[in-house]
Amino acid sequence: MSDSAAAIIHDSDTWDATAADYEALAEPFTRQYAEKALELAGGVGPGERVLDVAAGTGALTLAAARAGARVLATDFSPGMVARLGERLRSEGFDRAGCEARVMDGQALELPDGGFDAAFSMFGVMLFPDHRKGLAELARVLRPGGRAAVAVWTRKEGAGPALVLVDAFRSAFPDREAPSFPAPGMRRLMHADALAEDMREAGLREVTVTTVTGAWTAPSAEWVADNVDRLYRQFPLYAALGEGERRQVREAIRERLGRTSAGEVRIESDAHVGVGHR
Repeated sequence: MSDSAAAIIHDSDTWDATAADYEALAEPFTRQYAEKALELAGGVGPGERVLDVAAGTGALTLAAARAGARVLATDFSPGMVARLGERLRSEGFDRAGCEARVMDGQALELPDGGFDAAFSMFGVMLFPDHRKGLAELARVLRPGGRAAVAVWTRKEGAGPALVLVDAFRSAFPDREAPSFPAPGMRRLMHADALAEDMREAGLREVTVTTVTGAWTAPSAEWVADNVDRLYRQFPLYAALGEGERRQVREAIRERLGRTSAGEVRIESDAHVGVGHR
């Protein structure tokens, strides 16, 4: 993993700049897994205190708030937190005790044992130290509380990331597509490793379920025309020069165009690990 590639995903400015596009383009995809994680964790209800770590623009937070839970959403990106705070206020959830705060998921500024449930949807896997993130999720749970963590099952990621990697390989057949620069992601993509690390973090009765969802886009042309919006935060894309990006756009248009006459649909799997304190 190069330092420059890691810096992109660990730089809050990167995520601040993409908050609006993330909400519009990625959240409909990740919401499918967030809703399933809530279900696998036994659901949440009125009066329950819920923590959402690396909440992004709020796929899980908003679902839990609509179920009546009091949700604290945290993210290291002020831009993501600001947008999620606006959404909570617009639906009146701030009056019900829901809020969003900037916080490091590896060192939560929260007391022990204050939450009934804690979640991280595709967040802990990107931390510089995913084990610290898992330990923090466990630490803030009350005895008997439950935690759920979602991770992709492929080192390339999922959904639009798979389109990007495929296009890179087509455009540059003599170059190896670099792995996503997140050691935690490459480890936790294995169900046994996810369960092991959750147990070592202090969780018991850990189960791992594989969940399938689908990323969709209107057409191959739409994907090719929106590569900057889709991939600005991806280290692979950020490392390309403008000429190389044009080649990737053309590869996306050509390859998706052959397989998708209309809507593009990319199915992807995620592991959802659930454990109890």
